[in-house]
Amino acid sequence: MLENLSVRNYVLIDSLDISFNDGFTVLTGETGSGKSIMLGALSLLLGAKMDKEAVRQGESSAEISGIFSVNAEPVLKWAEDHGIEIEDSTLVIRRLIKTSGRSAYTVNGSPVTVKEGEELGNLLVDVSSQHAHQSLLKPDVLQSLLDEDARLAAAVSSYSGQYRIVKELEKEKRETEANIQRSAEEADYMRFSLRELENADLKAGEEEELKAELEVMNSSEFLKECLSSAVSELKTASSSLSEALDSIRKASRKDTRLSEYLDRTESIGIEADDILLSVRSHLSGIDFPESEMEAKNERLMQLQRIRRRFGGSIEEAIRRRDEYKRKLEEAEQGDAILEKLSERLEKERVALLDMAEHLLSERKKTALKLERRIEENLKKLGMNSAVFQIRVGRLQEPGPHGIDSVSFLIAPNKGEKLSLVQDTASGGELSRIMLAIKASLASSSSVTTMLFDEIDAGIGGAVANAVGEEMKALARNEQVIAITHLPQIASRASSHYLVEKEERNGRTVTRIREVRGEDRVREIARLLSGETSDLSLEHARSLLEVQDQ
Repeated sequence: MLENLSVRNYVLIDSLDISFNDGFTVLTGETGSGKSIMLGALSLLLGAKMDKEAVRQGESSAEISGIFSVNAEPVLKWAEDHGIEIEDSTLVIRRLIKTSGRSAYTVNGSPVTVKEGEELGNLLVDVSSQHAHQSLLKPDVLQSLLDEDARLAAAVSSYSGQYRIVKELEKEKRETEANIQRSAEEADYMRFSLRELENADLKAGEEEELKAELEVMNSSEFLKECLSSAVSELKTASSSLSEALDSIRKASRKDTRLSEYLDRTESIGIEADDILLSVRSHLSGIDFPESEMEAKNERLMQLQRIRRRFGGSIEEAIRRRDEYKRKLEEAEQGDAILEKLSERLEKERVALLDMAEHLLSERKKTALKLERRIEENLKKLGMNSAVFQIRVGRLQEPGPHGIDSVSFLIAPNKGEKLSLVQDTASGGELSRIMLAIKASLASSSSVTTMLFDEIDAGIGGAVANAVGEEMKALARNEQVIAITHLPQIASRASSHYLVEKEERNGRTVTRIREVRGEDRVREIARLLSGETSDLSLEHARSLLEVQDQ
């Protein structure tokens, strides 16, 4: 339940703190006093879209925070899934809105996205408003009401997973069919290209190796000249090192300290002789047959042609060779691949249909029970002759939510035919239908706070009394908060808050305060007649006394 709402610098509110009790709470006030501002602040806390223009003029930011006591399993699971710790069954939600457009959204100090905040908000508070009546027009929303009442969350989740599997397989089959068709159409070209690529026996890096080899061949005369000179100089150096070695050897017989130079000179001589042999060997191999150069040039031109034709590099040509081979194999085995894929798809479709049939059966059974409860609640709300029906029809193909389509129908008055709620019900009737549905689902819902925003529009008299009684009854098990203009509803609340506008330091501000005793009597009197005359005050006292009995 919502325990506390704190608002700072939001529209006309400079600073506001309100503590909520369990049971039935009403908020009243004159038109334009700021009741909608209160709803807007709470909606932001529950994940509504941010509007930086809502920041109070002259301030840089607005802040809304709320404290909720929670123990419902869906809320606890949401917190666990998002890594949010809950201590003492308390959730603190905070939303900061800045005029710069930036904002902060946290739950128990952990940052969340607006989408995540909306998910949590739907688990914490069930909001019913004139706008929410439009949900009665959406088959998927109606379907979710049946699922909630039948506790089909696990079955619906399994169905959704299976539906995704089937859709992914259908997509894979379409793509495979298209690929096979393209492969078949391009088969002749791919076979021709594959023969050329396979005959070329391509190797990554070969083109660069050929260029390096041809560079050596084309520079053979220059290399011979350089290496011949090197051989001559190495011979001279080897002879000189040999003579130097003999001289050092003779000297070392007289001075043993020279033995170190003897070893080093001998090592240099051996290395020089080895280099001489290697260079001489390399020189002897520089003569290249003309035919070998021609062969390498032809191979290089072949690789360059292939590179230009098949993607700009030998590596890309190799990739295309492998792709053509795969596609041709796929085209040749296309029937077998498609048959295997079709068999798997059919198996998954059968499983999906089984799940859909189960959901359809459960929804039909639940619809019969729920429509009776809604009809009974409508009678309590003054629609004594109303006939209510939940129609669960079968679709031709399974959809994202099942193979059925749900619609709510009503005949508000005796002798009228059943028609879709949205086509038949007036504004006041829609309000009562919404309340009847909420009351019928209260026992199966995990949401413990219900907010009604002026859904009493278009009703009055005995009907308003009935609506007030139904809200009061709902509040025995749930926290019910209602924004209302009707004294019949306001008088039945266990807590009553008055929303007012006043001028403070030259600025208009909205404030809220709990009214009790004579203050509450005066507010009920104002709701009754628009003024606080002796007659309206007496009527208000009698109305409150009846509710206290």
